[in-house]
Amino acid sequence: MSRIRVVMGLAAMCLVAVACQSGTSSSGTSPAAASGSSYRFYFVTHGDNGTFWSVVQKGESQAASDLGVSVNYQGSNNDDNQECQFISAAVTAKPDGLVVSPHSQTVLDCAKQAAGQGIPLILINNCGTTSGGQSYIAYSGALTCVGQPETAAGQQAGVRLKADGGHKLLCVIHEATSTSLRDRCAGAKAGFGGSEEDLVIDNAKSNVASATATLQAKLSADKSIDAILALDPDVAKNIVEAAVTGASSSAKIATFDISTGVIADIQSGKIDFAIDQQQYLQGYLPIVFLKLYKQNANTVGGFDTVKSGPGIVDKTNASTVASLAGKGTR
Repeated sequence: MSRIRVVMGLAAMCLVAVACQSGTSSSGTSPAAASGSSYRFYFVTHGDNGTFWSVVQKGESQAASDLGVSVNYQGSNNDDNQECQFISAAVTAKPDGLVVSPHSQTVLDCAKQAAGQGIPLILINNCGTTSGGQSYIAYSGALTCVGQPETAAGQQAGVRLKADGGHKLLCVIHEATSTSLRDRCAGAKAGFGGSEEDLVIDNAKSNVASATATLQAKLSADKSIDAILALDPDVAKNIVEAAVTGASSSAKIATFDISTGVIADIQSGKIDFAIDQQQYLQGYLPIVFLKLYKQNANTVGGFDTVKSGPGIVDKTNASTVASLAGKGTR
């Protein structure tokens, strides 16, 4: 009988211990399960809280919850100086790891300084090379970069638009200082193999009416443009589609990145296809990699890019992706 009481007592103690470990705590913008980990990570991007970056945030938030860490997320809305200020604040806070989207050479230099202070660094989104030909990873001292090779992704878009009947391609750059957008257009030009032109409309997402008018005027003046590549889902939906309609253009529209609206327009035929870089992974995977690095000295990627894309969403797979995009994870 006494033996039974001892076993029951031990079982009760185990239940209490499990219950004590199942609570939650939070720091920054992402909840963290209290699983015995005290890791604090900072996540700094040029994000604007739009369609694309909200999915990145959902990824990092879910990773924080799944792994029991805290993540402080900051988006600079494409302001390089603001992003560098966020990085500087992260260095002062001395986190266990830092994630940065190197929007420009300026931001890349700020990230490099942070890594030089001994903070484990992972880059996301823009996994490019410097003007000297050095990878962003090697230049900054980052562990890896999670994203898609932008030039290669652009090349795939160009190949597809050419195959779908395009003869003259217009690539719309909506942020003048973004090196990744220019890489996409350069790749598209190579893949398209025909006539290609870049149209730079700086801060297009903040000035939709003006950007639409500029693009519409371009299409009205040059009726030979029969293929348009947008580099953002909101630009495709809110600017390119309106400009094409306003100019009575029959140009095919393709875009980088997806949203529920873009997927619906792919299904209806308004948009030909979208290049999908699976930005949820760009939010989720860096938190996994940083925890593994801190906890088990693991590195991923071999100092090279961990590719989250590109993939292509078109009529053949749009319905499958649509339900996931509705949940905010694609």
